[in-house]
This record gives sequence, C-alpha cells and structure tokens, in this order.
Amino acid sequence: MTLLYPRLLRHRAKPLAAEYRELGPIELSSRCSLSDSSAVFVATGGTRVDPAKLQLLRDIVVDLAKESGFPQPPDAKQKTSFDLQLAVALHREMRISPAEAASGDVWAFLALIVLPDVAHWRYPNPPADRVLGSDLTRHVLGRMWWRSQLVYAPSDADPYAALHVLGEAAFDQIYARRAALGGSPHLIQSILRTWKQMNFAGPDITERDILRDFLKRLLRLAPLMLFEALDSRALDEELLEIAKETVIGYLSSGGRVSPNEIETRIAQVFAASF
Repeated sequence: MTLLYPRLLRHRAKPLAAEYRELGPIELSSRCSLSDSSAVFVATGGTRVDPAKLQLLRDIVVDLAKESGFPQPPDAKQKTSFDLQLAVALHREMRISPAEAASGDVWAFLALIVLPDVAHWRYPNPPADRVLGSDLTRHVLGRMWWRSQLVYAPSDADPYAALHVLGEAAFDQIYARRAALGGSPHLIQSILRTWKQMNFAGPDITERDILRDFLKRLLRLAPLMLFEALDSRALDEELLEIAKETVIGYLSSGGRVSPNEIETRIAQVFAASF
C-alpha cells in the first residue's frame, strides 16, 4: 500500500526557504515539525501518511546523519556515505508511488518542515532548488529517492547494489535525461549492468565523457526503439554494442589513440564482457 504525503505549496515554501537559508542545523532542529497549517494532500484520495510514520522517517534520517557527523559539517566521504544510505532508507520507508514522488511540493514539505536541520546540514546555505523541489535532480531528498527507484532490482540479493556503480555526477547525467529515455528502471538498470563491464583506466578515456556520448546515442535511438519491449538479455546486448561504438568513436576522434591501437584499447575497456 502506497502513502500520500503532504505538499508544501510554493507560496509557503519559498519564503520559508529564504528564511531558513542562513540558519544552521542546530537552530533548525528546534523548528522541525510533522505538520504545517498550509500543507495539503492531493485530492485524488488514498491513504495519508500519519504523524507516527513521519516521525519514524525523521528518526531514521537523523540517525543516518549522525553517523556521518551531524551536526558538524560532513567531509566528502561522509557526504557520499550519507547520500547512499539515505537513498535506500527513503525508498524502503516512504512507501510512496512514483507519481507522488514526482511532485516537488512533497519533497519541499519533507525538506522544510520535517527535516530542515538535516537538509541544511547536507547543503549549508542551499540554493532554492535543493529544498523546494523545483528541480528533483538537485533536491536534497528527492534526488536520492529517485536514484534508488531507478536502480531498484527486487529480485536481487541486494536490490540497491547498483547505487554503487555510478557516482552522483554520472548518475545525474542519466537522471537529467529521464523524460527522453522514459524514466525506465528497466533501461537504467541495463545501463548500469553495461557500465559494470567497462574499465575506464587510462589517460585517454574518461567515464564522464563516455557516458555523455553514450547517452546522446541512446537519445537518438529512443524514438526508433521501444526499450521496454526487449527482455533484459537483449537490451544488455544492444546497450553493450552502443557502448562499444561510443568508445570507438571517442578514441578515434582527436587522435587520442592511433588506428592500430584502437582494437587493443577496446579489448581493455570491455575485458569483462569478452
């Protein structure tokens, strides 16, 4: 059973975000709440989340933050650890549907009402989109739920293992193109399986550039191919070929390697797939 979450509408969220921006996590801990008089639920009906569930969610997230140094500023390693654990915790605990999770107002409520201290600890003096939900690829909480949603593989021993395949910047390249690629977990998981077979060691190739070019090729192919119609094996084979074409094109351009070296270099990059 999925749950409906309160939505903090823009007329309330924007001034609150501006007011909170200069405050620290200790100050904001006293301002957290489980409700707000201006918050509303979507009118479609459904089971509304109760205060006890919101309190449990807050407790879980605060405990994760404390493991990463909260309320002291986290270092880079602590940020990464917190984000990955947060992604799993939100996806497991919230019981929210993708349609509901697509609403930025839901995430604004969580970041500004339920968890303002953690949100501003993770991103001090945050730009508005980190807490308002105007861009879910950047929201402190929303982006991590969606990251889990797109890699979630319930039949695997660890359904969230693919969270560790790509770093945040690389994953954001995929998520930013979710509309054009259909926001498909089936496709995203195949991309991640393909990426696990690739070795980006060497000065002549960078993962970020390859991923960008690879996604451009997928976007050109998307209008011509129904990715969801392919089973996992067929889709993996298709994406692996696209990845190989991408690497060949990248290495061939700009004289990065000589024509005689390309075959050897491709074998190194895709050693796990041969």
